[in-house]
Amino acid sequence: MSTNWNNLFENGDPFDDPRWQEAELMAGAPPTPAKGYTTVSLAWLARILPVVRTPDQLAVVMLLYRRCLMRRNKTVDLPNGDLKALGISRQTKYRALAQLESAGGLTVETRNGRSVRVTLHWFP
Repeated sequence: MSTNWNNLFENGDPFDDPRWQEAELMAGAPPTPAKGYTTVSLAWLARILPVVRTPDQLAVVMLLYRRCLMRRNKTVDLPNGDLKALGISRQTKYRALAQLESAGGLTVETRNGRSVRVTLHWFP
């Protein structure tokens, strides 16, 4: 099997692929936090604090940030079960997400009967 070097980029440049660009964005992300720990940068925390209004809302966005680090992706699902274990209601989750979305920090995609999909714009 030989490679036709003249048609190598016939379907476009592979570096233009959105998945490659997403991986490039995550290349500078902090390391994955240890099990049972949440890690956020001070710069990210300074950007988030003026937007959130309660400690529970801060916990929601910190868990979202952690989930992005764990998945090595800016877009993740945010199920209610993770928050319920901490005593945080789904209403608090939706309020926190709505506040950050209106501030431009994330995008929320609702899906009928399934957990919301969130894309974190202020990351890392």
